[in-house]
Amino acid sequence: MRCMNLALVLLVTILSHAAVATDAARPPNVVFLLADDVGFGDPHCYGHPYSQTPHIDRLAREGTRFTQFYVAGITCCPSRTAFMTSQFPARFASYPAVAGFGDRPTVTELLHRAGYATGHFGKWDIGPDEKPGTYGIDATPPTAPRAGHRHDERGRDAYTYDGAIRFIEQHRDRPFYVNVWGHIAHHPVDPPIAAADRFHDLVVKEADFPEPMRKKFALVRSLGGDVNKAMRNYLGELSLLDDAVGRLLMRLDELGLTENTIVVFTSDHGAPGPEKPPEMKGLGPASRDHARINLVGFNGNHRGGKATMNEGGVRVPFIVRWPGHVPAGRLDETSVTSGIDWLPTMCRLAGVNFNAADVDGEDVADAWLGGVHVRKKPLLWKNNHVKSEIAIRDGDWKLFIPDAKATASRLYDVVADPMESHDVAAKHPAIVRRLTGIVERWNATLPRKYVRDGF
Repeated sequence: MRCMNLALVLLVTILSHAAVATDAARPPNVVFLLADDVGFGDPHCYGHPYSQTPHIDRLAREGTRFTQFYVAGITCCPSRTAFMTSQFPARFASYPAVAGFGDRPTVTELLHRAGYATGHFGKWDIGPDEKPGTYGIDATPPTAPRAGHRHDERGRDAYTYDGAIRFIEQHRDRPFYVNVWGHIAHHPVDPPIAAADRFHDLVVKEADFPEPMRKKFALVRSLGGDVNKAMRNYLGELSLLDDAVGRLLMRLDELGLTENTIVVFTSDHGAPGPEKPPEMKGLGPASRDHARINLVGFNGNHRGGKATMNEGGVRVPFIVRWPGHVPAGRLDETSVTSGIDWLPTMCRLAGVNFNAADVDGEDVADAWLGGVHVRKKPLLWKNNHVKSEIAIRDGDWKLFIPDAKATASRLYDVVADPMESHDVAAKHPAIVRRLTGIVERWNATLPRKYVRDGF
């Protein structure tokens, strides 16, 4: 009997070690949580004095939070284009939201070929064919409301997260990658009363915010709005996004998938700024002003917002969690990373080959895994217009080369001056010349004509 017991123990031990080895060999799952118009400073863990985002904050506690992460586009489609293709959006002569990516490989295609189950739930804005099979995506929701379910008391992103959770449940036994691209906090911000009432006692103290936010409060008042009510509505909406994040994280826990799942939270660009509010096509002036009142997203101590190349438009929150691999509770204030780095970094961590010549981005997994990434390639921004303004960040420097409406380039040290308040171009002509040369060489590789459909 004793020999039988020893044999049983040995068998269990062998099977346990085999299970561990199998798990260790399995590539990580990936859950990509992309918010819409959420500003750098909106999550509580990024410094908002009033927001309540306990589940996003949990990701920060259990993972690494980055403060110099940039998106590569200043509006929805260009930003998503860079995440999917690792191409600067200005490389596409036809607007991808209408024409797609052509023959450019996407992160979902590459992972799909390597055996990943791939899903996409929520906002699309990356081409004409929102259906399974596009870009190697196995699953998209059968009826995907473009603006979310506005009448769901759990918030307009609840439907998106429901679909992503079902996808995870269905593919729990194989590696999976899923885009979970929500609609919050894109306009219109109009949460259920119960969500806004979570902040019913909130009174805004303008001294709690830097100057760009105080300009936004002045805009709210000029439109006939109440700053306190606007903030309650906005934070109520944001809290519903956080609720959805919490449900997804809990399901990963329940399924035993947390340890081998990379979860990333970020935003497609900054919140709208007071200087360039969203156009809101199709709305009359009165409706447009009413909708703008609740757009009080916080871009932190940064100038500008959505649709600008200023820091408030392109620097966004970025959190990575992968237990046992990504350090917990870490703050990386040094590594400069971008949405164009998503594809090469994903491929590296998933063990998937890709052609480095096809990408503009860099593999920044070293920063995710606890190191510091020293960027080799500059970051560049240009709209899909031949005569667009162009911006470049290289090292600590950010240079704006004007469009036809401006006359002089502007240079900022965005590490020392994230508000971009002090133009130091006159003090550093050699840096201006060097960065201008990089921009001119890059611009010469771009289309000479852009198809304007979809703008």
